[in-house]
Amino acid sequence: MVGRSPTIIFMLRYLDIGNNNFLPSYNLFVGFGIAMAMLFLQYHKPFKTRTENEKHKIHLSLIVSILLGFIGAFIFDAYSQNIALTFDNLNQIGLTFLGGLLSGLLVLVVCLKLASLPILPTLNIMATPFCIAHFFGRLGCFMAGCCFGSPTNSIVGVTFPIDSLPHNHYHELIKIHPTQLYESAFVLCLFVFLTKFKTNNQFYIYILTYSIFRFLVEFIRADDRGIVFNQNTFSPSQIISLLTVVLITALILTNKNFQKQTIKL
Repeated sequence: MVGRSPTIIFMLRYLDIGNNNFLPSYNLFVGFGIAMAMLFLQYHKPFKTRTENEKHKIHLSLIVSILLGFIGAFIFDAYSQNIALTFDNLNQIGLTFLGGLLSGLLVLVVCLKLASLPILPTLNIMATPFCIAHFFGRLGCFMAGCCFGSPTNSIVGVTFPIDSLPHNHYHELIKIHPTQLYESAFVLCLFVFLTKFKTNNQFYIYILTYSIFRFLVEFIRADDRGIVFNQNTFSPSQIISLLTVVLITALILTNKNFQKQTIKL
C-alpha cells in the first residue's frame, strides 16, 4: 500500500517543563521565531538607519499587528471550519497561517499609516524578519504534527508516531509528505535570496512567491482545512493565495518604481 513504512520520526508535541506542566512545542517555536525576527530587525541595516522615533513606531505597529494577526488566524479558522465562536468551542478552533498573515498585514498597514510612516518601504524592511518568524513557525507545525501531508513513497516521506495528528487521521503508521518542512525550506531559501540580492521590493517578492508556493503545496496537504464559498475545488488557503497573487500582481503592474527596479548583488 502506498506510504507504508516502519520508520518513525522524532516529534515533540509538548515540552515537559516540570511539576507536571507542559508547554506546546508549536507555541515555543512560534514565540522563538517572533523573538528571533525582532532581534534580526534590530541589526537589519535598513532599520538601523531609521530615527529612534520611527523605530518606536515600527515596534508598536508590529506588536499590535502580531496580536491582532493571531486573532485573525483564529477567526478565519473558525469560519473555514464552520465552528461557532463561543467559549464552549474555543478548544476546537486552531490557527490558519495565511488568515493570520493577511489580517496581521492589514492591521500593520493601518498602524503604519496612522504613524505617518511610508508603508511599502517599511514593509520591505520587514520582509526578511517575516521569513525568520515564518521559518520557525513551520518547524513548530512539524513538531506538533499539524498541517501534515498526503501519503507518499518518496525518499522525503516521513512517518509520524502513534497518537500524533497524522496517525489519528490515517489510523496507521504511514509515510507522508512533510509539508511543514517543505514550507520551512522554501522560506529559508527565500530568506537567503532576499539577503543576498538587494532589491527595494522585498515585501512584494516575499508575499507573491509564498502565495504561489502555498497554492501548490496545498495539493499535497491532507489535514482538514475547512471550506469557504461552499466549494471543495480549492482549500481556503488556496483561495487566499489566488486573491493575494491577483492583488500583488495588480500593485506591481501599477508601480512604475517596481518595473524599473533591478536586482543588484
